[in-house]
Amino acid sequence: MANAPDETAALKTGKDQPLPIGVFALFTPDEAMPKDRGLHVKRRGGLTLAAFVLIGLCWALGQSPGFVEDVYAAGLSQWAGRGLAAVSGVSPTSLAEVAIVFLAAWALLSTGAAALHVLRRKRRFFNALACGTLRVLCVAAVAVALFYLLWGVNYFRQPLIERQGWQKYAAEPASREDQTRELAALCRAVVDSTNVAYVQAMGSDDMQVPSVPLAELAVLDASIDEGYESMRREMGLPEAFGVSRGRAKPVALSAVMPYLNIGGFYFPWTGEANFNRSAPWCTVPHTIAHEKAHQRCITSEDECNFFGAIACLHSPDSYVRYSGLLFVQRQLLGELYALDRDKATELVKRRHKGVQRDVDDVRAWWAKYSEGLAGTVGQVSTAVNDTYLKVNRVEQGVRSYGLSAQLLVAYARRQGGLK
Repeated sequence: MANAPDETAALKTGKDQPLPIGVFALFTPDEAMPKDRGLHVKRRGGLTLAAFVLIGLCWALGQSPGFVEDVYAAGLSQWAGRGLAAVSGVSPTSLAEVAIVFLAAWALLSTGAAALHVLRRKRRFFNALACGTLRVLCVAAVAVALFYLLWGVNYFRQPLIERQGWQKYAAEPASREDQTRELAALCRAVVDSTNVAYVQAMGSDDMQVPSVPLAELAVLDASIDEGYESMRREMGLPEAFGVSRGRAKPVALSAVMPYLNIGGFYFPWTGEANFNRSAPWCTVPHTIAHEKAHQRCITSEDECNFFGAIACLHSPDSYVRYSGLLFVQRQLLGELYALDRDKATELVKRRHKGVQRDVDDVRAWWAKYSEGLAGTVGQVSTAVNDTYLKVNRVEQGVRSYGLSAQLLVAYARRQGGLK
């Protein structure tokens, strides 16, 4: 005679764990299936709750300018970033990229496996949905909490103009004519300086092809760090600002990045600066310098553009200086174009042929990713980035990338020009 069925077995999951009760009883029909998983409500719920408490604490402390600037930005975040960069710097490859690929693979595989089990009627749909939701919520909450603990509270810092006391340099000119005259003179000087830097770097005013640096990437990277130290002394910034955080890392899957409108990114969980190695070379040094600004507890995109450009201008390497100057002139000429189109067009004609060739190459490269499906993907990525920035108190969202022109003008007034 066969043994009577064990009534308690129907109340167990595939891992012999009691099924949840309470609100999650809605997800548990009479009979469990062999691939059902335990929800681990206490563990996941506890971690999620702790993460939200930490996020709330970070936001609360972020309301205190003294804490943000003197304790967090000058201390906690600096040491956390430098420590992470020291550890991740041991790896020649981007640990950030490894982490992103691993998380994407984990999400796809676990979702696929759960869906397959549900379709084969080995797992209940609501069990898979509840487990997946709790797991994703827990992982996301912990990741966001670590983000703010390690770096994200820097979003609460006062703007650079206020931190540096540059209010008088940032004041608008008395009239539109004065603004146009000042900006045109600055653009003319920067265009000429860019031409000089191109010739110094390439040995000619036109290489007949888009420019490529003669030095190795490691040399360019080190020279950017030298530029940061030189800029730090000139601007009177804290000593920690000039300390190297290690080399920026090229992304192996760089071919994906332009589809997402990404030239580089900082990964606060590993302290790494990452850049797109497939981008036109004339943009790479400034992109690296931009991401290195993020390593130095700068969150605002306009400030990173600014610091990246000025660090390049202070670099001992001529190609790095050229990349920084090319970025500066394109930013400032864009501002001048809005005030006086004819004057801006006249100054563009002063570019050496090699410089104009690089500008055309950059435009053509990005244009490849602006149409069709690639354009749609890029728009979605931009919208996500815009939302992320606005959530973190950057009111202008992705428009903040272009606001560095205002900082460049203020700096030029303070210094009596741009080098």
